[in-house]
Amino acid sequence: MGQSSLARVAETEDALRELAGVVARAWRANDQHPLVVGLSGALGSGKTTWVRAMLRGLGYMGRVPSPTYTLLEQYSIGGLTLVHLDLYRLNGDAELENLGLRDWLDDPNSWILVEWPERAPQLALRCDLSIGFEEAGENGRRIVFDGTTQAGIEALTAVRHGGLNNPP
Repeated sequence: MGQSSLARVAETEDALRELAGVVARAWRANDQHPLVVGLSGALGSGKTTWVRAMLRGLGYMGRVPSPTYTLLEQYSIGGLTLVHLDLYRLNGDAELENLGLRDWLDDPNSWILVEWPERAPQLALRCDLSIGFEEAGENGRRIVFDGTTQAGIEALTAVRHGGLNNPP
């Protein structure tokens, strides 16, 4: 759908917070079912930074650790449950089921942000948005967004029409 190159960490975090807020507002306008976002990229490419930025864009100001060892972190924000999954260390689909994923997938007030979605192919198929993080030069990142469901495409279209400075 689109890409953005960002050079410095602070600049990246500010831009991601703004963009994540726009995505969040666009999705809330269409919230027919849970938002499922797949976050792909190498270790250290910005996946957890995106989640932190999205939480900040939603108004959450608490601590946002990486769920690398716990597999998940859960946040409540004004009636919304945001679940941050890191599947890097996943030991199979049964482990994912034991985390309560089915309940979140049935709740339209849940957003599920999944790092390493390719490690759970069934969940990867449910992603509304795919966000890929790639290195772009020595200190840069390229972020590639793709709407993978009709609702995801509509959210990205709203972002494109609203722009970063004019939320939909």
